[in-house]
Amino acid sequence: MGAAEDALIGTSIEGYELRGRIGSGATGVVYRAEKDGRTFALKILNRALGHVQTLRRRFQREARALAQLDHPHIVEITDFGASDDVVFIAMELLSGITLDEALHQKPVSADEAMRIMRAILAGVAYAHEKEIVHRDLKPANVFLCDNDEVKVLDFGLAKFLSVDELSQEGTLTRRGRVVGTPAYMAPEQITGASLDVRADVYAAGTVFFELLADRRPFAYSRRAQLLRAHLFEPVPILAEVRQGLDVPDELEAILRKALAKDPDDRWESAAEMLAALDALGDEASKISAPMQRLEKRSAEGTASVVISNEERESIAKPKRRRVPAAWITAAVWVVGLGGLLGLLALAGYATTLR
Repeated sequence: MGAAEDALIGTSIEGYELRGRIGSGATGVVYRAEKDGRTFALKILNRALGHVQTLRRRFQREARALAQLDHPHIVEITDFGASDDVVFIAMELLSGITLDEALHQKPVSADEAMRIMRAILAGVAYAHEKEIVHRDLKPANVFLCDNDEVKVLDFGLAKFLSVDELSQEGTLTRRGRVVGTPAYMAPEQITGASLDVRADVYAAGTVFFELLADRRPFAYSRRAQLLRAHLFEPVPILAEVRQGLDVPDELEAILRKALAKDPDDRWESAAEMLAALDALGDEASKISAPMQRLEKRSAEGTASVVISNEERESIAKPKRRRVPAAWITAAVWVVGLGGLLGLLALAGYATTLR
């Protein structure tokens, strides 16, 4: 449904008057709303992602904690609730663009990449102290305000929309699905293993790679290929994917540790990764990156999707390489010929013994 046809515009939800649509994604639609003389961003969660009663229970467990996140680099949640069949989150209304929109326009400078990354890590580190994992950290969930502030959006939203839901019979089921963004998902999130703050470290590393290299570590058009790459493919060297990019070895090492496949090999938290960046000192100023873009930025895998347990299991299985039939035929001939030659040699040897 387009914004012009949106039936909710002009209606009221718990006193919030919906004035217009700001944007939409897989997890919901954001509206500009007014209440008590103030203007807010009101996010209404996508009904297709879960039964409203289940979402309501998740809010009771999780939303209060999220609303207490008070940090200059995290968007402020002012209210949350459920009304009839609508579940919503009210947030401060920001002016600016998302990091994803900014990257579509042009590459960022090396200095800007460092500034943005430090702000992201500072906000995420604060949430980690509160034992809250973002689960869907990506440029579309980072906002660059007109006053140069950097704000992280949608903390914990993926957790609301994952794992359990009501079946058609009204019983609680565990279908093992997750909501995530393929281009930025940590390996353990893809496989369905238990995840912690180190999944955010991996996503932050992917965003940082993209800021510096002007492309993500893995670029595939098919979702399965992209997810498999996060599981099995080595991360490219920065300088090999962006012509003219020069970074200190120390920074390359920080990034590669963030993008380790095994969580035990990563930074323990966003705070630890931020401390490593801050410890670079003068080395950070040695980064040089060209501002021209050599290829169009891909949007593949950058939208939040629902991934079923069955899909994750099939992706997590190492791919068996098929042996061409011609090779098998050749091997049979070689083995057969070898056996025949062996028999002839044995017969000759037996003859000499007579």
